[in-house]
Amino acid sequence: MRILWFSNGRLSANDPKSTGSWLAGMARGLAASGHVDLANITSGRVSEITREDHELVVQWVVPLVYRLSQKGLPPRATITAIAKAVESFAPDLVHVWGTENYWGLLTARGLTRARTLLEMQGIKREIAWVFHGGLTFKEQVACTGVKEILRMNTLWQEKARFRRWGRLENEMLAGHRYIGAQTDWIAAQVKCVNQHATIYHNDRLLRRPFYTENEAWSPHRTSELFCLASSPAAYKGLHVVVRAHALLRKRFPALILSIGGGLLTKGIRRNGYIAWLQGEIDGLGLKDHVRWLGALDAREIIACMRRASAVIIPSFIENCCNAMQEAMKVGAPVVASYAGGLPCLARDEASALYFPMGDAAACASRIEQVLTHPELAESLSRAARSVAATRNCPERIISRQLEIYMQVLAEK
Repeated sequence: MRILWFSNGRLSANDPKSTGSWLAGMARGLAASGHVDLANITSGRVSEITREDHELVVQWVVPLVYRLSQKGLPPRATITAIAKAVESFAPDLVHVWGTENYWGLLTARGLTRARTLLEMQGIKREIAWVFHGGLTFKEQVACTGVKEILRMNTLWQEKARFRRWGRLENEMLAGHRYIGAQTDWIAAQVKCVNQHATIYHNDRLLRRPFYTENEAWSPHRTSELFCLASSPAAYKGLHVVVRAHALLRKRFPALILSIGGGLLTKGIRRNGYIAWLQGEIDGLGLKDHVRWLGALDAREIIACMRRASAVIIPSFIENCCNAMQEAMKVGAPVVASYAGGLPCLARDEASALYFPMGDAAACASRIEQVLTHPELAESLSRAARSVAATRNCPERIISRQLEIYMQVLAEK
């Protein structure tokens, strides 16, 4: 089978400290299976479309486009170059990873005659509903800094962009017959738009170190919470875990919150939400109890998760959260919001503890359970590792992906 991907992941020998890097494992497994000739079209900081093969994968990198047309498309020259790359590879099937970029519009609008599988990842239409993360209007105003004003990127403007893109997402969903959904929650979002779509389920491969470094989590005497955010967005809920931390401070005065992710910038590039959050941390007396770790690679994340008493996932919306699945593979106890696809990843009070999204008091209560009941923490750890061992098994996921490709190609 000749399979062509459109993805946001630029395959390389480096371990990127960013979201989407799990795609490298999927590409490696499919290419090594002997059943697939794989190509990938992605975007990056190049001036023109560039051939950049990686291991057994043929790869083209097209220029990043920061301002798309009103129809959601890049310049005509870029579309023409992409069409030539598709024609030269002559795929049997095109696999579009995600609706966050314009790739799905190209296939929905007939760029290629090859059958196309659209894989759901995030969904901006639904994110728009919780974009402000429960912040009051006053707090939203406080999140508006110089950068947001100059770039016309305030919370309200960005929310409006997500809503506008949601209309294009609906076009992508309506324009594809075969759609991959990693959780029941995202499958329900698809069916709201396209009742006739054939839905295929597969799970997500984790990054290689999560399979090669097998030392399991174990209880600690020190109290540390770990939270990982892929973007400085209010809907990621960092303020919820900060407020939960403040509520726990009296009983656990030594409690530390470690936050991973490339969130801190200086000067005019400083993010307004993060600047406001730092002010909240100072106001709550937590300045010396919150550590900003910066961007982390997979091994650094594993070390943080092993060291933590619990991993907190406070998002207002997620589909198939990488951080939660990685924490479960390590065996760190997970405290997660009951939002989006997160409840599809674990069972409450068995392999994770859930709390209502945005509820700092409930979040604090769940964290307290982990901190004060070591037997519960160990039980959650064992159950999470058991779930992850099956769900995130590389051989099973690669086999299932090959099966999906063959089923789509066999459809009449």
